[in-house]
Amino acid sequence: MRQRCGVVIIGARLAGGCAAAHLASAGVNVVVLDRSKFPSDQMSTHLLFPDGVNELRRMGALDAILASNPTRSPWLELNTDGRATVLERWRASGPVDYCLCVPRTIQDVELVNAARAAGADVREKHRMLDVTWRGGRACGVRYADREGTEHEIEANLVIGADGRRSSVAAAVGSFRPYRGSRNGRGLVFRYGDDPMYGSREGATIYQWRDGDSIGFLFPSAPSPKVLMLFMGAAAEAEAAMGDQEGYWAAKLAQHPGMAARVAGITNLTKLRATGDTSAYFRASSGPGWALAGDAGHFKDPVIGQGQRDALWAGRRLAEVVAPVLSDPGALDMALRRWERERDVECVHSYHFGNIETEVKPVSPVLTEIVRRCGRRRDHAPDIGDVFGRGRTLPQVLSLARLGGGLFDAVRRGTGSSASATAREALADLKVHLGVRQELRGRRFRSSRVVPGSEHPDPKPPAPSRVRPATPRKDEIRTMPASNGNTDDTTDPAVTR
Repeated sequence: MRQRCGVVIIGARLAGGCAAAHLASAGVNVVVLDRSKFPSDQMSTHLLFPDGVNELRRMGALDAILASNPTRSPWLELNTDGRATVLERWRASGPVDYCLCVPRTIQDVELVNAARAAGADVREKHRMLDVTWRGGRACGVRYADREGTEHEIEANLVIGADGRRSSVAAAVGSFRPYRGSRNGRGLVFRYGDDPMYGSREGATIYQWRDGDSIGFLFPSAPSPKVLMLFMGAAAEAEAAMGDQEGYWAAKLAQHPGMAARVAGITNLTKLRATGDTSAYFRASSGPGWALAGDAGHFKDPVIGQGQRDALWAGRRLAEVVAPVLSDPGALDMALRRWERERDVECVHSYHFGNIETEVKPVSPVLTEIVRRCGRRRDHAPDIGDVFGRGRTLPQVLSLARLGGGLFDAVRRGTGSSASATAREALADLKVHLGVRQELRGRRFRSSRVVPGSEHPDPKPPAPSRVRPATPRKDEIRTMPASNGNTDDTTDPAVTR
């Protein structure tokens, strides 16, 4: 039995739920298919900075999420090797000036509820089988409902918001990234109950950088829960699962500041871990289809940007396509422009994540930058802007600030020697200059490598299985083998 809608979305979580809510609010007939039944857990750092929390507000999910009693975190404290500390507030995004850390079992339910409240038809336990095609365009999907009965739905637009192992990306021939970088770090985390709940410390996002390892603490939901997270070398993820408490004790010994903060935390959960977080860009738009969220772009979670970018991408996609869904030519041009806008929005944080995922000791220059920031008594937003998306990495770590940090590090003797500190700083400066050059170029689907940031030839996740469909007589299956064309600066849909 064939059905019809304006947009069909595969995946109801961050990007899919947000796109559905905004499309439905604009009067579009939206059907969302998700193979999960909610609540459903998801591997995630769970953190949303103020700009991401504001996206929840814009889609109508924030009030219900706040009802789960998460701790609102308006503070950031960053510590480097026990030598320098900065305490500052987050820069506000709209009316929101705090972070939230909400488990996905709570958060994703409210994303689905917000999409339904806006008018979207969200169907849980429904599995996509294939994308259907007509005249070289995606024209819908075939899927199985919760009983396994097969159906077909036609749509003007198919959106894949089904994560890193995207079935939609595989079905449209865009699964292989045209650009990517191997991760160096893994993540290992657990939850517990915080005795400091209700204090300033209990409402602070912490980050400890000691040696080549990073520790985090995020006040969470429901209060007084906190999430504690380590990001060491990627191989640590497997080691952690082999000896959970031994690993945890060793990491706390490596991070004495974190050990002091988490002392007294009770009801510890078991550890969860992953060492597979390689970053990538996939070609994310084509005739009648788009890839949103992790389906199209993923960056290392060390910087905690994935959730915000998925929500942002879903909203912007909805805003761009809603007015032109009935015009295939205009729709495809709009999709292309959206993809370029997403890349411009995300490429600086992609490089930020690549730089942060390199496992090496804390830079003496960074330590001195943090020391300088820590002298301020007004606690105004500053270095945290690079996480909160108040400013980009080049804007926060300006050339003047990097030069001042180098001067202080040599004068103070922060590094092992003045010459070693200078050599390391010059190597880092070369990377930062490469990132700046790319941001100025604003190339579309560029596969150029920024040395020192990117480590190519990642091992992308294997796609979810998609069962090949038998074409109907009126169907022409002309899918491109790859949509990853590079350095495409002449496409009229993406000109500046």
